Amino acid sequence: MLDIGDPLIQIKITSSVCSAFAIGTTIHRVVIRWGRLQADDGWALFSMFTLLIQIAGVFMHVPDPTRLSHLSRVASYYLMATSFYTIIWSARLSILFSIIRVDSSDNRKRLLKLVAVLFSVVCIVLIAQLYWVCEPQPKWKDLPSPQCTLNKQIAICQLVSDVIADSILLVVPLKLLQGVQDRQLRLRLMVIFSTCIVTTVVSLVHAVYILNHGGKKVIISALVEDCFSLIICNIPVVFTSVIRLRERHRNKTTYKSTLLKFCSRLQGRHTTVSQGDEATFVASCSMNPSLAKPCSASWNAAENLLELKTRRTELGVISTPTNSSMNV
Repeated sequence: MLDIGDPLIQIKITSSVCSAFAIGTTIHRVVIRWGRLQADDGWALFSMFTLLIQIAGVFMHVPDPTRLSHLSRVASYYLMATSFYTIIWSARLSILFSIIRVDSSDNRKRLLKLVAVLFSVVCIVLIAQLYWVCEPQPKWKDLPSPQCTLNKQIAICQLVSDVIADSILLVVPLKLLQGVQDRQLRLRLMVIFSTCIVTTVVSLVHAVYILNHGGKKVIISALVEDCFSLIICNIPVVFTSVIRLRERHRNKTTYKSTLLKFCSRLQGRHTTVSQGDEATFVASCSMNPSLAKPCSASWNAAENLLELKTRRTELGVISTPTNSSMNV
């Protein structure tokens, strides 16, 4: 029987539930973009793999700590603490490279790549800070479930870096989306990219727990922040696939219905045709052999045009005033 009041059980439940959603969205992302994977997908995958390492560190905490060696208990903490940073910052790099991929400006791309280098440096510095703060404090390593007492220095650095990084990821897409002519699409994309604010809110909670020496709450909030970061970096691609399917169905219905009415009028008939029924179309053409060939050609042309339109507007392809395209 699980003791829900046990902090170690709470940590394991939090890790299992949140990680399941984060890993699920990442796998969905990879399936959607299979065959055209790019740097942003690679960073999302890297974030997922480090999340798996974090899960291993979480489940190294067993009810009876004596079953693990002293070194293993310390290593499990460092696995969780180090992976905390790599998950968050690789998820941010995934979002950043998604923006780089869809941006048509070479100058902005170069600038954003410099920002990506800066993100990587910040991640390395924060990991190094963890060690130079924890290593001089050897007493925490002797606890049954070792956990380093993080100080104000770490909390402030985490919070400041999180706010600045998330602000960059929020502001850059707004500049990019100014060229989108479709107002509804522009608003929808702004909402999708602005979800990075959620990470800032969770990081604020995490920093508060660090400042108040929240104990196990620090670990739980860190696990939630990690999983939210990975989920949010996958949102643009996952939401794109959902909207793409809806747009594809709507466009297909519109194209075929219009084409059927057109062929009916070619025959001098104004029959009402059901939603894009190809069988009805073929039967309609067969009633007048002289129109069968042009109608069939029109049908095939519509199918090809629909496929092209779907690929270019799958919420990832957005026409700008300069006729450039953006593929999310």
